[in-house]
Amino acid sequence: MSSLPLDAIATLLDQGAADSAVRLLRSSWEPELPPDDLVRMYCMWIRGLCETDELDNALTLAKRAASEFPREIDILIALGNVHDLFGDLEQARAAFEMAIDVEAGGALQHYNLGAVLERLGREPEAEVCYRHANEADRGGGAMFEATSALGAMLRRQGRLDEAEQVYDAYLGYDPIHVEILVEHGICLSDLERFEEAIERFNFALSVEPEHAGAQYNKAITLYRVGKHEQAQGALEQARRLDPENALTLAVLGGWRLSAVDCDLDEALSLLYGALDLLERRYAGDAANAGYCSLVVEEVFEALWQTGRQAEARDVARIAGQREWITPHILDSLNEADHGRSPQVTIFTVVARAEAGERPEYWPENSDGYTTGLTVLACDEDEAREFSLEYLRRIDPSPTVRFHLDVVPPKQPESQSNTVPSISIDAAGPLQLRARGVFRVHAHRAYSFRS
Repeated sequence: MSSLPLDAIATLLDQGAADSAVRLLRSSWEPELPPDDLVRMYCMWIRGLCETDELDNALTLAKRAASEFPREIDILIALGNVHDLFGDLEQARAAFEMAIDVEAGGALQHYNLGAVLERLGREPEAEVCYRHANEADRGGGAMFEATSALGAMLRRQGRLDEAEQVYDAYLGYDPIHVEILVEHGICLSDLERFEEAIERFNFALSVEPEHAGAQYNKAITLYRVGKHEQAQGALEQARRLDPENALTLAVLGGWRLSAVDCDLDEALSLLYGALDLLERRYAGDAANAGYCSLVVEEVFEALWQTGRQAEARDVARIAGQREWITPHILDSLNEADHGRSPQVTIFTVVARAEAGERPEYWPENSDGYTTGLTVLACDEDEAREFSLEYLRRIDPSPTVRFHLDVVPPKQPESQSNTVPSISIDAAGPLQLRARGVFRVHAHRAYSFRS
């Protein structure tokens, strides 16, 4: 139907005018449309509703579209995306798997399934999906999103050589893709191939001179090789390019705080400015928890290593409340409070909190939550003690009560008096370890009043 303004609607969506696009879609609806037009309209309408935060309507529309076109790839992908936005990862997984069943050679459905599987903790399967997405997209080169996700996952797993090969292969197809140039540079820096890393960042900056990420990572690499003055200059430039980047503020504040000629007011202003940015932008936003944890750890470490332990503990308390706390922060606190032991046992603790009066940082209408902790302790009583100590630090209100279930590790009888074979990290179980809560391994599941 030539009068249907689908191209105009697509332009509005691409320009960020989702409200206008949705209004135009509603006014353009006709009972009888050619299937191709109807599929395209459904997909744009679902996208527009998602972008205007009308998720309930988006899900209703996506389900309707899927019932009418049960084997239409774009509809299935749109349905999976809406389920993903709702946090219903299993339903999203099912939709993307159906899309792959319909068309196994499509890159987008493989990438989307990989992203969902990664968030479900099924990283080996996610890796397969990302690699399939790149292989499926060979006609136009590897897929950027799949390359970026796969590279980041491999780096996180410590498989740096493999990650470097993934980035290098992508740049063989698109040698001036700035984001991949930067990610490749980060990987090279982690591999201690510093000169090559700086070359990558400089090349990225030659293509896009105001790329703050390239400047930031160039600064980090310069600092690693001892070129501190140049690193400071590069980081200042990154800050000028992106003044609202909390990580840049945190790192710059840490460098300033550790300097011989430290301007204390400026350094602390940068560090606490980074925390303030996180609070304003990301408090309660689980999707950005990884980034927030990275920033908080920088702030904590800067304060802890310069003798400002009381302030660092306050930062750790905020991090625990916001679910931004990291194993490194916990390890530092545990060592200071409990020392290190040559032999510890790994316990899992399921903690339930209840509150008569909701703390201000809990979601509205919530009256409790459940979370999981990994605790290093000599016995169950100590694991319970450490867990309670941690929870009372981050939720100090006297109206909050805690109920703990300690799950001892399962071991063969012959190993009952030794460290469990569960691996905590690459260093192995025989080193001295700080006792206490080692990791928060489950986000809070809040309970809400009806």
